[in-house]
Amino acid sequence: MTTPPISASALFATPEHERFPVCVQVTLNHGICDSHCISCPIGRLNHGDANESVRAEFRLGSRRHMTFEVFARVADEVGRYPHAWLRLHARGEPLLHPRFAELVGYAKGAGVRLVQAFTDAISLHEEKARAILEAGLDVLECSIHGHTKTYEPLMRNGHYRQARENVIAFRRLRDQRHAPTKLVVSAVDQPLFQSEKAQHRAFWSEYADEVIYRPYHSWGNRLDGLCGSLPEARHACSQLWNRCTIGPGGNVLACFNSWSECDEEVLGNVTEPGATIAGIWQTARYARMREEHVAGNYSLPCCAGCRDWVGSAWHQNSYEHLLQIKLGLGGS
Repeated sequence: MTTPPISASALFATPEHERFPVCVQVTLNHGICDSHCISCPIGRLNHGDANESVRAEFRLGSRRHMTFEVFARVADEVGRYPHAWLRLHARGEPLLHPRFAELVGYAKGAGVRLVQAFTDAISLHEEKARAILEAGLDVLECSIHGHTKTYEPLMRNGHYRQARENVIAFRRLRDQRHAPTKLVVSAVDQPLFQSEKAQHRAFWSEYADEVIYRPYHSWGNRLDGLCGSLPEARHACSQLWNRCTIGPGGNVLACFNSWSECDEEVLGNVTEPGATIAGIWQTARYARMREEHVAGNYSLPCCAGCRDWVGSAWHQNSYEHLLQIKLGLGGS
């Protein structure tokens, strides 16, 4: 007896998730960062050792911030869905957006249940830390890739002491103000980090609410070389069911790796008259992409040669699980 095929709709956690993505990720900064991480294409671009395709993708003059107007349109819609949360991430350092704290405050004022952001903590000085806490950021994840001996070879920015002290000071300030913001410290689980991984966890567990380690992957083949081994059987990518990524100009993208925003991977634009995230999320084109993934047909350019799908987490390995269970932030 053959097993009936799985319906793509059955992979949504709840009917609410099918109507609107549980996570909306916005690209605040395209190619703008103050680190030189070996595990990130932007870091390699800054350091001068990015491959040719990355250099072409971030040609001179292409780096930019998302405008307040585009962000507000996104935040206003996310705020209408109680199960959804907003992630400030992708292609750069979020805290370098000149209106970062204002954006967070706007999103919270628009009713967004949970706003989460990433930072390398280099610019997390006291004034900015206070503004972030006052704005009501729910979760700040600090990317500290490495410890006393491995940080500089991995992040190559010369700011280990500054980043470390900024994170510790942020935790102290948060506690002094009795602010609800959760603090997460993370690192990419890459080969050169292994010698200090245990020390990293022990140290940061004293300050962070959670310490996590992220898969070492290729960012859509933008890093040369295989980043980890792949199992023989590929599964459908959770990005199409759990996350909607929006580029700096408002393009809704098929994947967080759709950095070049080629036509095949742009599913709509939130600035177009009458356009909504919910409407784009429910289009026949989106549904067809999900059905193709369930059937093992990976036709999109970002999917066809992807080696990062193995790190696309479902269920207890997902970021939603971290937010809901480990950090106690509820939601669907």
